[in-house]
Amino acid sequence: MNRSFLVSGDSINSRLDRWLKRNISAIPQSLIEKNLRKGKIKVNNKKKKSSYKLQEGDQIFYYLL
Repeated sequence: MNRSFLVSGDSINSRLDRWLKRNISAIPQSLIEKNLRKGKIKVNNKKKKSSYKLQEGDQIFYYLL
């Protein structure tokens, strides 16, 4: 399942892992961290750490089960 999201103005300066937890609540934190490390969750088609601060216009892609 491939999905993408566009970051809007209300999510600016949010941490990537907290944004994912808030908007895709069915995913546990450990799975978010694992998928970030493996590159299954990307921001603007680049791997990012969980502490990455989102900017307006960032596009988040995730490839999960």
